[in-house]
Amino acid sequence: MPDPLIARVRAGDREAYAAVVEAHQDMLMAWASFLLPDRDLAEEVAHRTFIRAYERLADFDDQRDFAIWLRAICRSLAQGELTRLRRERHNRSNAREHLRRLVLEANPPPAVEGDRLEALRRCLDGLDGPIRTLVQARYGDGMPVAAAAESLGRTVTWVTTTLGRVRERLRDCIERRLAAGGGA
Repeated sequence: MPDPLIARVRAGDREAYAAVVEAHQDMLMAWASFLLPDRDLAEEVAHRTFIRAYERLADFDDQRDFAIWLRAICRSLAQGELTRLRRERHNRSNAREHLRRLVLEANPPPAVEGDRLEALRRCLDGLDGPIRTLVQARYGDGMPVAAAAESLGRTVTWVTTTLGRVRERLRDCIERRLAAGGGA
């Protein structure tokens, strides 16, 4: 059954749309809040939903439920916002990595002294295959922990725990070699 308020809006009564908004705003705000991680963003999407619905009111089928139609518009707008947020997060991450590389290029870390570097090389040679592969992927190639975990078929927890243990082993190995008389 056609909604009389919608019929009035279609007939040009803009004031009737204020009543439509008032009738559906709590439901739509709850729906947008469910879909989005931030209340301010949910309010913005709910507001844009009412604008989009008004602009496309001619497309609304009077035999359908208006609230369901509003939720569908809201869901579409929310999905667009979530995609935008993911893209921004990805771009910020890439920008941080690029900035980190620029800083390191401009201010390279101090060179490791000869004996310490030789001790590190020998300690790395003593690592077994999978652990050495992990260390090379993470520190040599700069692979993110999650990517290293995926490439090795391990969990992120395993990778972070293993890397922590390997760093301790390497530190101890380097100190022992240096105490024994250099990198040999």
